[in-house]
Amino acid sequence: MNDSNQKRMIADTGYEVKHAVQMGDREILLAENLNDPEGQFYLKAEYSDCGFLGQYDRLIYCSGYLAAMEEFIGSIDSQVVAVRAEIDKTDYQAKLFAADQCYPNDYGQSINEKVAVIKAEVLRPEYRRGDRQLVLVNGGFGSKANPRGNGVYCYRLYDGAYTRFERYDILGEIKELPTWAKERLAIIKAERDETGKLRTETSEPEKIAGYTVTERIQVGNKLFVLGENAEAQEYATWQHLEGRPGYDIGRYFSSREKALTNLHTRADKERGNILPDRARKGISREDAR
Repeated sequence: MNDSNQKRMIADTGYEVKHAVQMGDREILLAENLNDPEGQFYLKAEYSDCGFLGQYDRLIYCSGYLAAMEEFIGSIDSQVVAVRAEIDKTDYQAKLFAADQCYPNDYGQSINEKVAVIKAEVLRPEYRRGDRQLVLVNGGFGSKANPRGNGVYCYRLYDGAYTRFERYDILGEIKELPTWAKERLAIIKAERDETGKLRTETSEPEKIAGYTVTERIQVGNKLFVLGENAEAQEYATWQHLEGRPGYDIGRYFSSREKALTNLHTRADKERGNILPDRARKGISREDAR
């Protein structure tokens, strides 16, 4: 969030987030609602993305702060164990790659089909390792020479997962691959060639819960998108908060015109939120983050 006075709510529950810890693919939250009519003043929840659509689950309501904090800390401990097990499965290299091990990120040159190094600071702290930095670039407007966009699609070398970074997230092209990376690169290329799936931004448009994303508006640290479901003739808008996985706070419409209006309304409202001279008076449930 870009302002200390801006409240973050758990969807439309009325609970305000007081503590949040991101660990692996989940964010552990401790929230408060002192006006809860049933006296359940505290809520421990976990946030994750499910196929690009954000969701809250593992909710536990408590009347006392200490009980809620015990649940909060317990969930963090469990997630730390899960992330450690995940890393141990592909523990190839902990030492980070440095700038002198890369060719500079020259925007005048294409990096498509190159093995690039992601800047360590882009990765979350638990994943700041050398084996998490290396990716095989596989298209995207940002991968081209003199790019007109920033999106870079790529395969993560350590597990072969397909993902996206921005061109400015890249430290440079790796000069010399370590042995483990050469082996992983050969496996990924063989699997890709065998299936014949050369993924690009044109052949695989971004989808959210069956909706194809056709419009995007970036405002500060939030991205607002419009999705279309051609078969059902339905439309929706979502928001993505930088540093948090997936999309959430969906709004659904029966016409593209209404959805497009909502997209611009949400973006305009966020622009108003981040104006330095705006008098801030809190956030309604309708705009819960």
